[in-house]
Amino acid sequence: MLRRWSTPVGYSCPAMSWAVVVVLLMLVPRAVHAFDPSVGDFSKVDPLDVRIVTYNVQGNFIADSGRDAAFARVLQALSPDIIVFIEIDSDPTEMQIPARLDSILPYGAGDWEIHGGQPTFIRTVIASRFPLSLKLEDTIPFSSTRGVTLALVDLPDATYPVDVYLLGVHLKCCNSEGTEDALRQRSADAIAAWMGDARMPGGQITLAPQTPMIVVGDFNMVGGPGPENTLLTGDISDNGTFGPDVKGDWDVSDITDLTPLDPFTFDPDTWRSDTVSPSSRLDRFMYTDSAVVPAANFVFNTLTMSGSQLAGAGVFANDTTPGVTADHLPIVMDLRLFLDCNNNGIGDSNDIAAGTSADCNDNDIPDECDIASGNSDDINGDSIPDECITGADCNSNGIDDAVDLFSGDSDDCNFNNVPDECDIASGTSRDCNNTAVPDECNEGPDCNGNGWLDECDLMLGQVTDCNGSGVPDDCELNVTTFSTNSGQLLPIGFIVPQQFVVPSAPLAFGDVMLDFESFADYGQASEFLSIFLNNVFLGNLFEDAAQCAVQNRSMTLTAATFNSIVGGGDAEFDMVGSSAVNVNQCGGFNYVDVTVTYLVAGENDCNANLLPDECDVITPGDFDADGDTSLIDYVAFADCFAGPNATPSPTVSSCALPVCMTAFDFDFDGDIDLNDFAMLQQVFD
Repeated sequence: MLRRWSTPVGYSCPAMSWAVVVVLLMLVPRAVHAFDPSVGDFSKVDPLDVRIVTYNVQGNFIADSGRDAAFARVLQALSPDIIVFIEIDSDPTEMQIPARLDSILPYGAGDWEIHGGQPTFIRTVIASRFPLSLKLEDTIPFSSTRGVTLALVDLPDATYPVDVYLLGVHLKCCNSEGTEDALRQRSADAIAAWMGDARMPGGQITLAPQTPMIVVGDFNMVGGPGPENTLLTGDISDNGTFGPDVKGDWDVSDITDLTPLDPFTFDPDTWRSDTVSPSSRLDRFMYTDSAVVPAANFVFNTLTMSGSQLAGAGVFANDTTPGVTADHLPIVMDLRLFLDCNNNGIGDSNDIAAGTSADCNDNDIPDECDIASGNSDDINGDSIPDECITGADCNSNGIDDAVDLFSGDSDDCNFNNVPDECDIASGTSRDCNNTAVPDECNEGPDCNGNGWLDECDLMLGQVTDCNGSGVPDDCELNVTTFSTNSGQLLPIGFIVPQQFVVPSAPLAFGDVMLDFESFADYGQASEFLSIFLNNVFLGNLFEDAAQCAVQNRSMTLTAATFNSIVGGGDAEFDMVGSSAVNVNQCGGFNYVDVTVTYLVAGENDCNANLLPDECDVITPGDFDADGDTSLIDYVAFADCFAGPNATPSPTVSSCALPVCMTAFDFDFDGDIDLNDFAMLQQVFD
């Protein structure tokens, strides 16, 4: 992911209209609560809430490795989606910050992205697990000390109706009057003017209507009331520089100072952090309250927590103190941005997914809201949008299927808007155990993922259960997935091959999948990569690929082929460009990326017959324990054969040696040689 420290102005978003639903936390049904500080649970009330944390780290985050563990515990307890760091030391590089956050808070959806603000001695940095755009280091006209770190957080459109615009601030410290207060006032003027500009077309920046704007960080409000008043009301002091007074909120009203509280002491102060009663409320959230509803919000102070609360949160008593992390306390604001058209405190998408609300027309809006808003008619008053009444009556009960489903007379466990009994009757769904519930609705385990419930697999004889455990044998083989990736190997082209080595590659239990991604000089049939494994040619790829574009191709090797080539040693994959692949094309940037994936047998199926070893009875000549000596056993003999006075090195599995000796050492001399082969021929069936 490309990270930039700033981007030019000039971006504009299309207009968007939506109704912000005001949901008071006390009205949220208890079932969706998770946030419970009394037991040390500081997680979000609803997983769809967007959590912002601002934290003045006093220059210590990453810069002081002795504080790493404590910072990690604090951030993991808060689990933010967005962090506005104040006083990031100048030493951590652009890559160190997201890399550290990836290790502490691995959300699994890609790297954290940062905007580093002005490159001063101590920086104001926005870190987000969502993409950032409209990144600037200050307002125009400029503010004052340390600028304003500005960015639009691009939230997933499928879940959230708006994005969020952040203004990260660290206003001038420290004296209550004079030059310092004048600098704070200039910053406040600049921010107020910028917010007014953002909600009106034209000017330096234009945001989509109703985009929540949040001023967040260390405000250092230690002087007169002027800067605070300007931020909240838009009463600009220096109109000559920053223009006329202007309200910051979308409804042309004052913005709001959130004032989070310590949940145990109800103290709003955040500095200093070495006491249960800090003296100053330096760190704040000011926001456009017409565009966003705060959910949980609080000050996080480990000194005010009991032992059980600390344990529940996974932190130590001194974790937020100056000697362990920093002299400011982190504060938290959760944003309630998702749509909740029926005002039940649950996001509409969650309502639909859980079946709490129906969505018969598949427009991602609960049916009751379609009807209430007039988007859908309900002429007969049955609470089903009329467009969903199709006249279908698949179960011939004289009632429209949609009415059957809405009334609960028929179930629809797979959410395909067809009564389950009709899915089963038509063969769309199986009901192998005759429970009147489609098998795909997870009414029982399907351990091998073959689309049949385990009990049906066994009942129909589709799988074996040699040990009578009630579990298909192929699910008891301790098979694991081995996967490794080369990363981008570059450059790639004629006379510039690339190699990827998998050291001591484990033997394959199933097919070996080779997935290649490449960006190079392709586009003609003569331009391709030749793929080799341990100098064995596997084939050519990318003959039909586009030039200078990311392309993906795959090939599959059988386990037998892979194991015969690699034999438990290193797997060396060589990618060699044809003579027509010019390494200087595509701007000189080209690469190949390889992923190797396959199943590895466990230690309880040493002869790879898909049965647990506890069920096998190995007899001379019968390697696969199927009661005869067949060509399969001849192949196994070849794998076990080593010659006189040599220890076999079978490739079928890592634990096959004892099976080889039992099945093929007919003369009990500790090896498998031609004498044993002669005796094998005598028992061949």
